[in-house]
Amino acid sequence: MIIKPLKRKIRLLVFLLIVSLIFPSCLPDTNPNPIEGNPLGVYGSGSFSFNGYVNFQDKPVNCYYFIPESATDQTPIMFLIHGNGRNAQSLLASLKTSAESSNVILIAPELSTQYFNFNAFGLCNVFQDGENASGLNEYGDWSFNLLDPIFYDFNSLIESNQSEYDLFGFSAGAQFVHRMTLLDSTSHVRNFISASAGWYTLPDTTINFPYGLKNIHGSQTQRQEQLFRSFSKKHFIIVGSEDNDPNSSDLRHTLEADAQGSNRYDRAHYFLAQGTSISDQSQIPFSWNLQVVSQVGHSGQGMGSYAINMLYP
Repeated sequence: MIIKPLKRKIRLLVFLLIVSLIFPSCLPDTNPNPIEGNPLGVYGSGSFSFNGYVNFQDKPVNCYYFIPESATDQTPIMFLIHGNGRNAQSLLASLKTSAESSNVILIAPELSTQYFNFNAFGLCNVFQDGENASGLNEYGDWSFNLLDPIFYDFNSLIESNQSEYDLFGFSAGAQFVHRMTLLDSTSHVRNFISASAGWYTLPDTTINFPYGLKNIHGSQTQRQEQLFRSFSKKHFIIVGSEDNDPNSSDLRHTLEADAQGSNRYDRAHYFLAQGTSISDQSQIPFSWNLQVVSQVGHSGQGMGSYAINMLYP
């Protein structure tokens, strides 16, 4: 009667030890040297349509990209996830100057409202009805699993040698990114940047989705293992010092969201504080970081420029 619980406990302890050795630091993961390597045969702006992921073959994604003139096959790649306006192209255009200066390749997939409602976009299609945590989908149907196949196709298109990419999400895009940080177990993302999210899914397994993680993973061991994977990721929560308007457009006001604070600035701090507290209670190493962008409000360009300069100084 005591063998199975003991085995589960030993399995969890071994898992925690292995991951703690793999993820020893909360600093950004090292990016490749962008001036080394072979010059790429393509640069400037372009786009392509992607439908190569079998679970979403009927939902094509338009992808816009920008490649600096000095880019090589070693130049880092950053994905940009747009906000609720689904303005992938304009977000990319606003960050071209920063990308050229820092020599980073940008790619911005557009998750259109035609194929991706808020449940499929902001709530990552974890449930058929994410607002009520009803109908848990298979892991392969969670929408952030689109990114790796897009990355592989893009790498092949431009003949890049990158094996990892950085991920930036702004506003509703930060909803997508921070939930991916909590739930992803297979991607090739190096650094996660959640910028100016309106509200958060907390890393709390006692609160139901979409405000917590209670009803996603079955056993306590599975929940602890996923928390360890999540807390070990290089996750940067960034918010503007002026993003403090409680009446800002599209800002959610429910009992659960308002418990996180009245505005995006307060909610970002609450999210990090909850993560820190839960990691301490669980004795799990914590690699998340919060940074306030001075004199910036709710601006995709302002937050994106900061993220690029932070990762590629």
